[in-house]
Amino acid sequence: MKACVIAGKEKLQIVDCPVPQIEDDEVLIRVERCGTCFSEFPLWKQGTEQGKRIGHEPVGIVEKVGSRVSRFVPGERVTGMFYEAFAEYTKAPERNVIKVPDSLSTCEGIGEPLSCLMSGVQRTPLEMGDTLAVVGCGFMGNGFLQLMRLRGAGKIIGIDLRPEALENARRFGANETYLPQEVPACYLVDTFNDRIFLDGVDVAAEVSGTAEGLALAGKMPRAHGTLDIVGYHQSGGLREVDMKMWNWKAMTVINAHERRDSRHIQYMAAAMRLIEAGQLDIAGMYTHEYALDDINQAFRDMENKPHGYIKGSVRIG
Repeated sequence: MKACVIAGKEKLQIVDCPVPQIEDDEVLIRVERCGTCFSEFPLWKQGTEQGKRIGHEPVGIVEKVGSRVSRFVPGERVTGMFYEAFAEYTKAPERNVIKVPDSLSTCEGIGEPLSCLMSGVQRTPLEMGDTLAVVGCGFMGNGFLQLMRLRGAGKIIGIDLRPEALENARRFGANETYLPQEVPACYLVDTFNDRIFLDGVDVAAEVSGTAEGLALAGKMPRAHGTLDIVGYHQSGGLREVDMKMWNWKAMTVINAHERRDSRHIQYMAAAMRLIEAGQLDIAGMYTHEYALDDINQAFRDMENKPHGYIKGSVRIG
């Protein structure tokens, strides 16, 4: 089968690999499509783990099941928590696989980013009518603000470096949008004064994955408000935070990530029910599609963001 491996800086190479052999409790999946995720961008950019296979946002068709698998049969469309998916085939334990509803499009059936969105929302405290700021309005930011609107957020403020991203945020439900340098003073609480309960927002969600985004988001909660860290911060150097300010504001800081696969599977199912009901627009955020042979262009576009870009996916089968 064809599979992509890291072959150097900014280089994924297509190689021939054996089709994975499954254990009794595993499912063999013929991959149809795999989403591109910025969490894998540093691996591609640096090229230091040569030979490594990546791809963790797949949707595909069950090809074969192990003797102890009871919930799936060949021919069903599935997604889940499985990896090395920039390839024609991958495998996963039955417990980490979930069926995709027939009514969903292929991209809507890509489960892993859905579970990350849902887990982030579920871990975020929010009162009905609260003001929410979302720092970073890419795929994850716009998905997050849609779900927080369903949770009962009142005013939603979108913040991003790119004017086009702010247009997208308004399309997906933001009430106000700003470039970072244009955020009004009434949404910032970063000095010691008597306005700590009057200014700021109830919940600030950092969804940029950058040091600058985290610093700005930390300034936005009011006293006893909440800072929600949704962004991916496993690359790009150390993060420094103003702990004096955080402490002084007595704000709650939430790590909105989830590491339990069983919960991810539950969240995928819930998100797909919302998509089926027309309450969550995911298809509108998959803007760029690539053939497997063009996978390096897919990663370049994650960095450069051509006009109209929100999220890409690689067509495998």
